[in-house]
Amino acid sequence: MLEFTWTHGSMLNAAEFRHGPLEVVEKGVPYVFMLGTDESRHTTERTINFVKQLTDDYIVFDYAELNCDLHPMLSPMVLFVPLEYFYYYLSISKDHNPDDRRYYGGLMKY
Repeated sequence: MLEFTWTHGSMLNAAEFRHGPLEVVEKGVPYVFMLGTDESRHTTERTINFVKQLTDDYIVFDYAELNCDLHPMLSPMVLFVPLEYFYYYLSISKDHNPDDRRYYGGLMKY
């Protein structure tokens, strides 16, 4: 998301949410959740429910709604596709070409 949309953000496992990030949940800050069907589902649902109490600025990509007969461990790969479309259209809505890069293009040495 960061490189496609030039949007500040952070990715973390829902199990890590209680270790600090929950203290900075506030209105105006969007949250995107990938909800799988594996053993992490309960923890992610708990995180979503916490965020729902404080803001309406969230989107949930729920693997269970896709009706895929695949192993639950494959859910992150399946959820990646709609997430990519989401990032693409978010970038376009911000009038930013998702193919443009500030630094990946080799303009600066890393």
